[in-house]
Amino acid sequence: MRHLTRNALAMILVSVALCACGSGKDAAGAGHTAATKRKLSAQEQLNRSLVAAVTQTKLGSQPLPLDVKFALASRPDLSQPVEVVVAIVPTAGNLDRIYGHVEGDEGLDVLGSGEFEEAAKPAENTPIQRSVKLQAKKDGIYTVTAVITVDSGGQVATQNYSFPLIAGKGLSDAPAPPSGAAATPATASAQASVGSSR
Repeated sequence: MRHLTRNALAMILVSVALCACGSGKDAAGAGHTAATKRKLSAQEQLNRSLVAAVTQTKLGSQPLPLDVKFALASRPDLSQPVEVVVAIVPTAGNLDRIYGHVEGDEGLDVLGSGEFEEAAKPAENTPIQRSVKLQAKKDGIYTVTAVITVDSGGQVATQNYSFPLIAGKGLSDAPAPPSGAAATPATASAQASVGSSR
């Protein structure tokens, strides 16, 4: 009988120890989940929403040593201006200065001059953020273009970087795709732009 009691006591102790280990893991897991769900700062949210610009280089010319990305501070609405953030990242350490301005398609007004403050001796791989306010006159899909100029050792070169902006309802007069039809690449791209700007 004593032998059975000892065995039962040993089993209870082992069970308690196992439960304690399990609850410790659960508590640690809950703490880890809480840590990963911390609220992002406005700057972190902006950095996550940055989208790479589209650029074209002339035949025989080299692209500028830059990465350029755009982000919208809010969803473009016809009733109020939207702030567009341009992040310029130099990919070379020998640049003397970077400057430029933003242009919009017809119907997309740039409020103010649209000129960027010059960045002198920019550090390699360090983002330079500039912003400009735009306002659309009507629903539509517009192109925002950042015209960036780099001065390096007396050599000056300029390149355009573009980004789509969907204002209001986008192209409201565009024909609706047939029911059940797969989205075209253009449609998918426009939908992605809307999603990223919300």
